[in-house]
Amino acid sequence: MKKVVLRMAGGVLVAAFAGGLFAVSDIPQVEFAKRLGGFILSQSIMSYEDGQGGQSMMAEVLGGEAYFYGPEKGEEAQALVLAENERETQDGAESSSDPIPGDVYDQGSAQTLGQPVRKSDGVRTANVYVEKLKRTLDTNYLLKKFYIVDSTTSVTKNIFDARKLLETDLTLAKKKGKKQILIYHTHGASEYFSDSRKNKIEDSIVGVGTELARELEKKGYGVYHDKRRYDLINGRLERSIAYNKALEGVQAIKQSYPDIQVLIDLHRDSVGKGKHTYTDIYGKKTAIVMFFNGLSRNKSGPISYLFNPNLQENLSFSLQLKCKAMEYYDGFTKPIYLKGYRYNLHLAKRSLLIELGNENNTVQEAKNAAAPLADILDKVLSGRG
Repeated sequence: MKKVVLRMAGGVLVAAFAGGLFAVSDIPQVEFAKRLGGFILSQSIMSYEDGQGGQSMMAEVLGGEAYFYGPEKGEEAQALVLAENERETQDGAESSSDPIPGDVYDQGSAQTLGQPVRKSDGVRTANVYVEKLKRTLDTNYLLKKFYIVDSTTSVTKNIFDARKLLETDLTLAKKKGKKQILIYHTHGASEYFSDSRKNKIEDSIVGVGTELARELEKKGYGVYHDKRRYDLINGRLERSIAYNKALEGVQAIKQSYPDIQVLIDLHRDSVGKGKHTYTDIYGKKTAIVMFFNGLSRNKSGPISYLFNPNLQENLSFSLQLKCKAMEYYDGFTKPIYLKGYRYNLHLAKRSLLIELGNENNTVQEAKNAAAPLADILDKVLSGRG
């Protein structure tokens, strides 16, 4: 027992020493000390695997592998900005006491918030927030009522031109026998639900992807469901390079199936204990959905090596889906979450990162979300509804 305690104490001292070296990064003359400190940290007790997220503790804090081996080495072709590989949670988000339309704040359904009970799910009902946005095209109103802006990023009005975002044509003609939609999972190995059976892939976010693919196929789309779990590397959970691996995988699939025009990176959100949020759709408890956009910009402005030529179309896609959800399934979607990095959304105009449910939802609640999600996707892609 004494040996274990001594080893732990020694590990803490090594990590503290390494942290001290790493903290001197602003002094050019000690660049070597900085790199040495970074290396020791990456190998120290502070970098042990956490067993759940599959990411080292220090990488989680500092933002992933790119923190140690990032663009300062000139590897811009594969570099990811700090924290791109961390969880897409709402930690650090700018909070507001004003309710945001479509969000659910407690453990009940949408009805418990005083919203009118829907007469018929899937039938369009005028939504006051959407109607006002369409009428005024007010950017301030758009940002206030439809988005949550993470502290890692910044917004400018020229990016959020309401008219352009709402009117961009994202329709997609169906091609019989062709794969046009790709569903994949950057974090497929580490995102399960409250009652998921251990090591059962069908009970994970990958299983929800199977359900979503099935619902989209019912609508007449050819769907390729990539069941690879990009955060599982050599049999170990490793989130710190999951986006890099997903990038390679998705590019290869697109090359093999050139008709793919829609990319959906399907995730499960992480909100903490005791937050069991859901709504009621078709008489079933249904997990809440959140669309997520990376803006490729920090507080100071655009991040050049994370340029996204499809940013405006990405933003149009998520906003149009959000509006359709509010009109047809009020209470089904949270506000769109905006963060600073890119998340491989640059790979297509119709790219989506979706957080479906959270760790407190059941598997069935998550799978129940597939049908309404497929319906609003079809409404935007078909241009009908």
